[in-house]
Amino acid sequence: MSRAVSESQRDIATDSALSLGASLEQSAQDLHDAVGLLGGGSRKSPDAILTSLTNVYSKWRGLAVVDTGSGRLLAARGEAVPLDGLTAAGRGSGGLRPRLVAGRSGAPRLLSFASLDGAAGRSRLVVSSATLRLPSEQDARSTFVTDSGGHIIAAVGKNVTHAALRTAVEDGKVDLRRAGRGYLVIGRAAVPDGDRVHGLGLSVATAVPVPAGTAAHGNSLIGPVAAGVLLATGLLVTWLLVRHVQRPLLRLHQEARRLAGGDIKRPVSVPGWGEAARIGRSLESLRRQLSGESDASGPAPAPSRRAGLRIVVLCCGALVTAWAVALPLLSLADGPQAPAQAAQDQRHRAQAAADRVRRTLDENVADLSAIAQLADDSRGGVSAVLHEQLLRHGAWRSLYLVDAGGHVVARSGEAPYGIDRAAAARSVKPGAPAVLQLNASGTTPVSAAVVPVGDGRRKLFAELRPDTFNGVLNRPGLGRSWLVDARGRIIAANGGFIAFSTPPGHGRTTLAADADVSGTPAVAGLHWRIVTHKPLSWTRLAAYETERHAELAGLLAFTAMLLCLGWLELAVLRPLRALDRSAAALASGDRTSVIYPVHHDEVGSVARSLELVRQRLVAAGRRRRDHAPASERRPQPQST
Repeated sequence: MSRAVSESQRDIATDSALSLGASLEQSAQDLHDAVGLLGGGSRKSPDAILTSLTNVYSKWRGLAVVDTGSGRLLAARGEAVPLDGLTAAGRGSGGLRPRLVAGRSGAPRLLSFASLDGAAGRSRLVVSSATLRLPSEQDARSTFVTDSGGHIIAAVGKNVTHAALRTAVEDGKVDLRRAGRGYLVIGRAAVPDGDRVHGLGLSVATAVPVPAGTAAHGNSLIGPVAAGVLLATGLLVTWLLVRHVQRPLLRLHQEARRLAGGDIKRPVSVPGWGEAARIGRSLESLRRQLSGESDASGPAPAPSRRAGLRIVVLCCGALVTAWAVALPLLSLADGPQAPAQAAQDQRHRAQAAADRVRRTLDENVADLSAIAQLADDSRGGVSAVLHEQLLRHGAWRSLYLVDAGGHVVARSGEAPYGIDRAAAARSVKPGAPAVLQLNASGTTPVSAAVVPVGDGRRKLFAELRPDTFNGVLNRPGLGRSWLVDARGRIIAANGGFIAFSTPPGHGRTTLAADADVSGTPAVAGLHWRIVTHKPLSWTRLAAYETERHAELAGLLAFTAMLLCLGWLELAVLRPLRALDRSAAALASGDRTSVIYPVHHDEVGSVARSLELVRQRLVAAGRRRRDHAPASERRPQPQST
């Protein structure tokens, strides 16, 4: 089973959980705002209040007005609101927190509350009953909502009655279960708390049956072959370093200690080449000088500046680098094909994004409709009403009332863009709210919710901020998503975008999907679409995981090689080249330069032995001068 499939189920569950949490929070917030806006205090009867609420919002299954003191039901609309659990203490100020209860049919209902002052100082409570809004599932996908105890309280889909599936969902530790010849893949996500709705402990689980064999396998031979090549490379590097660095240094160490100890009878065995060979020739010259076979009559040739042992070290580095570079290049010869379920999940998520955009637009239209009723009832204070309501809606940049001629008669917020509002107002059908796209060019896409006021001659506009849809389009694991207009030009995105440009094309290695923003009359004329692109490299396909592991292994190998080469350069090669120069100078007759060991290793041991040889040569020179005739003595430079 491909991990990309299970990962996409978790992403779909997260989408559903976020949408459910947002809808519950919005339901409670809308009731509070609508009652404050349309309640009218003691001026309206409970029936009139509920009529105003039902004319604007259709999201609640039931509405009720309850007398807070006695608990008596004053008015009701829609299905019966379950009020049995509302005790006298619960009807107080401390009981206004939304709660989840079971309706008469057994389905869960979210009860939200809003206080309302009545006549003669009596306090009333408006109660709304809302369902848990779940996506309309298609195909064989099922979505479940579980409570804090893991029990299923709501479900939608064709397979929600299957006992094995329900058992797997209620078992919070099961994400994959064998089902016949295929698997049940389950994704889970917790419903986030909001400012008003919190502490419910809800979770969303989405389940989909997937046939066996959906994993997109990578090349299974890459791992063993790469390991074998790396082992062979390591053995070759080790042999080169032992053959051309370690053994010559050990031989030099032994020969130098022998000379420093006074054993000068046997010739020095000179290693093959490089610095070690040159130091060996210098040791042999010094041995002849100590034994009197040579009088050092002529200076020894200057040490060669050829690369020496660095060639061996660089060859070792080149071998490891070749392995580190070739491994990622060979790990993904052909781009893998995404499982059919992953492509279907991407289409599902695109449709979910389109539904979120549609619900966002519908919520703005409903809020604007409530304000339109208040503006219609206002006499001369429309600007004050608009200013007060604009402060409560962060998604609106400006709120203004337009007359039949398209002239702005009242406004609050930022200055409206230079747009022909008369034409925009005429495009709205009489008596029907709508969402309009006000421009088709420029640097900022502008859209607005439009609602008729009164007899429909005046219209109330709420221009949406350009970033209204950013949070709606931004979901983890969705990839790049764009909201495009009827001409296919971008008007919003979950990342940076150029207004009214076209989305980039997609290739064979991209999961692409699109969905129409539709479903309600308010958005019917927009013809907006959601377009999503998700590179396959962002998914957990086996081939891409192999490639990423290969890149990591190559990077680690290259880093280790650099560290080892740096250590060899600082601890071995540089001291060895310096020792080469010192040994050559000593063999050519320089008795004044003291040779200091740099490290306590083989190179340092050779340096200490050379210093002892230098001291012996200085002492031998003094003895020859002391026994030479006075006429042959010449002043010699002082030595240390």
